[in-house]
Amino acid sequence: MKWFNRQGHQAHQGERNLFLVILVILAVQFSSSARAENVTVGLFAPTAPFPSTSARVDLATKLAEVIGKALGGTASAKVFARASDFASAVKKGDVQVALVDAAYLASAGGGYTVIAAATRGGASEHRWQLIARGVEKLADLKGKRVLVPAIGARETDFVLDVLLGGEVAKDFFGKIEPAPETASALAALGLGKADAAVVPAGVELPASVVTVLALPAVQGPVLVAYGSVTAAQRSAIASAVASFQGDATVAGFKPAAADAVQQVARRFSVPAKRGPLAVPAVRLLVGDLVEGRTFSIERTPATSFAVAPDRR
Repeated sequence: MKWFNRQGHQAHQGERNLFLVILVILAVQFSSSARAENVTVGLFAPTAPFPSTSARVDLATKLAEVIGKALGGTASAKVFARASDFASAVKKGDVQVALVDAAYLASAGGGYTVIAAATRGGASEHRWQLIARGVEKLADLKGKRVLVPAIGARETDFVLDVLLGGEVAKDFFGKIEPAPETASALAALGLGKADAAVVPAGVELPASVVTVLALPAVQGPVLVAYGSVTAAQRSAIASAVASFQGDATVAGFKPAAADAVQQVARRFSVPAKRGPLAVPAVRLLVGDLVEGRTFSIERTPATSFAVAPDRR
């Protein structure tokens, strides 16, 4: 193979060697850029009790740095305040990895793969509570307005079925309304803009607000992958976030599977309750049938079984 310089003359050995070095450098750079993964890491977790929006942004940014490094490229963070905006970004492919409320995923569905579950206080499931101002009994909240952090849809079902297990009538509360996130629900209740609120346990309550009812635990936010994220990439992300050190709201991550969300989804459908059914015993004894009875066989003349011969 002949090599030519810029003037069109056949290149000398030194020039050919320089060309080869340049080609190798370009090939290495192209290979590196091909391997690097530039992704967007979203955060939509309105039920997670972050103290402020800036705390959400800081956590998302820190998580994006870890994920970008794990994929050999860069990652940017994006925090979503509304479910519709988050769903639109996922549909367009603008978000590849996200930290999302399990309750939202359970109600909205979608094509995602669970990578890990966020932990707070060492646990990935967290209890909830019904809180109110100046009220200490559930009966006193009949017909009242209740706030709950928005999960994108079905907030009423989330409160009545997932948290209260169908034990409270559908029309017990006057209205169940979504708040943008947990901090907003607490602030509104503290200012007297609502009668009660349903929020995760372990948060600081406003003055004059007390816990009326302790509620069951629900799976917290989970880290999921969308679209073209491969199994190998998901494995790399899972390994990277295993040592992630976040903040008081999302301290770290633990392994999780799709069942973490499916368990919440099943609780949206409360089984119908039926009264006890009395089934009679089917065991019968011969003694029970003949006890207290007298049986006799009446004698019948043998001639009654014979027919007279025909003498015609």
